[in-house]
Amino acid sequence: MTATLELENVTHRFGELTVLDAVSFVVEPGTITALLGPSGEGKTTLLRVICGFETPERGRVVVNGRDVARDGVSLVAAENRGVGLVPQEGALFPHLSVAKNVLFGLKQRRSRESHERARYLLDLVGLTHCADKRPEELSGGMQQRVALARALAPNPSVVLLDEPFASLDAALRMNVRAEIIEVLRRSGATALWVTHDQQEALSCADYVAVMLNRGIVQTGTPVELYRSPATQSVAEFVGEAVRLRGHANGTKVSCAMGELPLSQNMHGEVTVIVRPEQIELDDFPTATSARGQVIASRFYGHDGEIDIKLSNAEIVVARLHARLLPKVGAEVALRVTGQALAFF
Repeated sequence: MTATLELENVTHRFGELTVLDAVSFVVEPGTITALLGPSGEGKTTLLRVICGFETPERGRVVVNGRDVARDGVSLVAAENRGVGLVPQEGALFPHLSVAKNVLFGLKQRRSRESHERARYLLDLVGLTHCADKRPEELSGGMQQRVALARALAPNPSVVLLDEPFASLDAALRMNVRAEIIEVLRRSGATALWVTHDQQEALSCADYVAVMLNRGIVQTGTPVELYRSPATQSVAEFVGEAVRLRGHANGTKVSCAMGELPLSQNMHGEVTVIVRPEQIELDDFPTATSARGQVIASRFYGHDGEIDIKLSNAEIVVARLHARLLPKVGAEVALRVTGQALAFF
């Protein structure tokens, strides 16, 4: 099956500043891929390259098996690439109604087919009743759904979403995100979703491409990235990580939390990484159990976190059910469940 979107060694600079460094990954048909990375890594520039607003100095951009840009040459104009874009904050036209905003994405805006397409998409995003309203009459979440409908209107090969919920408050962001995912699934669209929010990427996407140091360092399913990160930097960026000094001896590693099973065979001095949810209170400690003192506690409602200073002065973070949170100053025994990660 031909990939809907393929990037091969895409490199781009602004003057002497390299903003994209040999970026390569694919987006498969009908999937949602999250492009995850911290701010300033070039994610928005990459979307502009895919759309055709920027031309990469080197590398290749392929949409549905067709080269649209290669080595400093734009081969297909932006409007003919079959790429839809949902920019940050929607960027709707304030002087147009909701329906006309959606119609704007279609070439034959006055045709019966175009109006039927617009009605279908407004129904898909649940905004048929708002067709005649102006954007300022809608909430931020509703505006984002209109922007998505506009991007889907010409039935693009791939839809690009550039941090679409950055301006929404936390509670609204979760609801709108779920609605947008449902629309993308129901429409069968192929989507590339830019975000710096690890939770958003892990919970919404079929695949995640992690972008660090201006390049893609790993691509995989959310479970693969979380449980089997390729590097320590990926492990620490995708989810929370507790670091410890350790010595690996085959499939075991010795550290301040005891002797832990490893996910791979290693030997020598390593950095051990476990997730906060792997650290539990040990109700039946033994002589070899890890012990420490709680030095901080954070209550989140359904759960919480505690910082524990171990006997060797290393500090670990444990995520526990809210009812299990010990008080600051308490002496606790700890255990680690599951396998640890280790990196030289």
